[in-house]
Amino acid sequence: MSTVSNSQFRFFAVAAICLASVLCYVNTFSGEFVWDDVSSVLMHKHVQDPSKLLQLFKEDQHAFGRGQGNFYRPLVSVSFMVDYLFSKPPSVDAANGPQGPALAPFAFHMSNMIWHALAALMFFALAARMGAPRFVQLAAPLLYVSHPLHTEAVAYISGRADPMSAAFMFAALCFAFRKGSTRRQLIGSALCCLCFVLAVISKESALILPAVLFLAIILFREKGELPEATDRSRPLPSLVGILVILAGYAALRATVLNFGSDTAPRDISVGQRILEVGQAFALYLKLIFVPTGLHMERVLDGSPGWLAGVGYVLLVVCLVAFAGAWLRGQRRIAFGIGLFLVCWFPVSGIIPLNAPMAEHWMYVPLAGFIWALVEVFWLALGSRVPALAYTLTYAAFAVLVALTVQRNLDWRSNEALYLSTLKYNPDSARIQFNLAVTYQDLLDNPFGARRHYEEVLALYAKKKAGMQFDAKTEPFWDEELESHLSLGQLFMNDQRFDKAAPHFAMLLRVNPDERNRWMLATASLGLGQCMLAAGRPDDARKYIEQAGAIDPACKPEADRMLQAIAARGSA
Repeated sequence: MSTVSNSQFRFFAVAAICLASVLCYVNTFSGEFVWDDVSSVLMHKHVQDPSKLLQLFKEDQHAFGRGQGNFYRPLVSVSFMVDYLFSKPPSVDAANGPQGPALAPFAFHMSNMIWHALAALMFFALAARMGAPRFVQLAAPLLYVSHPLHTEAVAYISGRADPMSAAFMFAALCFAFRKGSTRRQLIGSALCCLCFVLAVISKESALILPAVLFLAIILFREKGELPEATDRSRPLPSLVGILVILAGYAALRATVLNFGSDTAPRDISVGQRILEVGQAFALYLKLIFVPTGLHMERVLDGSPGWLAGVGYVLLVVCLVAFAGAWLRGQRRIAFGIGLFLVCWFPVSGIIPLNAPMAEHWMYVPLAGFIWALVEVFWLALGSRVPALAYTLTYAAFAVLVALTVQRNLDWRSNEALYLSTLKYNPDSARIQFNLAVTYQDLLDNPFGARRHYEEVLALYAKKKAGMQFDAKTEPFWDEELESHLSLGQLFMNDQRFDKAAPHFAMLLRVNPDERNRWMLATASLGLGQCMLAAGRPDDARKYIEQAGAIDPACKPEADRMLQAIAARGSA
């Protein structure tokens, strides 16, 4: 490409990156809404109402979901609002129901692909800004955009926060190192700060950007590395600006934007945490080079202890490679490794999280790793045999595209997603429960639903077997309680009241609170119906009256049932 002008090369690279994104994700366009898409879009009344635009900046992203969350990502919700306007379902007629098809997910999937392409384009711009060779400028974003580790962030509508945040982070770094006149650089600093704000309100992980920018300043501002004085970049004002924004954001999140959360980090010992950090690091590197067996419910239970040793050895290798590249003046290689390690640190598990690892957590770190890897590859081979370097890169790209397209199929529906996950983690009560709900509510498959609800109860029974408690302190989990309730309802639908009654009775052993009150009241009504079917009207009245006492919202239904029993008795 030496005879190609810079403008021609940029046009070719942008076109290639966009085409690669389409090749990788065009088969997601027919996918359905899955997993948290329900609370992010389908149940989110404010996303569906343009007049509530400002409200999105005052609430948790899953404000209408189950339980309380603390995800402040208003820009993602705004993007969903835009998609909803393009995909808006028909109005609902009170007499005839919905007029026309339901909400189509096509525009949502298209937007995810566009944001992914934008993140790769900003990555390309950053590599160009830092003076990377043309091969690196093109190869690194192509491998990045096609890597299967990103499917969890792109094929999954609610995963959009990752590419949105990454696009703004890479853009912020580009603006921070803008060259030219003082006025031009001040505008660049202002744009850097704006991009930082947009990145942070897309996903909280963008808070690591000040550390990344500080690393870049150290690496690219050393004496002897600067261009002529008239063409210098001055990134320090950008760093000061985003640090001020960081302080303001932290203050807001600690006060008016602190929504609380019902999901706590995993409670594990420090020793276990240190072990899992090494295990996860080793597995992350394995998935970078061999991205197969991908799934969204990753656990480290059963992973051998020696894997942690391998992980820490690999971590030391990365640190040594970073130091060596820095000392040899290979600034871009050092920056790529540093970007990988700095952005990996918050999701490493050193800071307690709600999971030991997740594929989409590598969305930004992977850019740094691929950048460093491609720089080393070109340095070792490209300068001597460029044709071979391009051939091997295109071959790797083709393999990654094929793996990504295949992995996307797992995200096409709830059933496909949960079944593919259970192949690798059959002991996930959460996935078993969600698959049961899918069969019960979406696919009208009561036999499949019953089978997986029973799996949920078996998993919780196994969990309780290793705990010590008495009848008064027995722990119960929401998915366990809802599985009992759903099984009771499924058996009752089949007129198998003798099978339904024990599940309803199990729920009535639980003390009512605001989270479970509706479940206990529903179970009490169900048990009343079972008693009535068994010819025990007095017991039926007791449980039906109890339902109204547990949850006043159930009292009208309870009164209706009591009146029906009274009418039957008088007849």
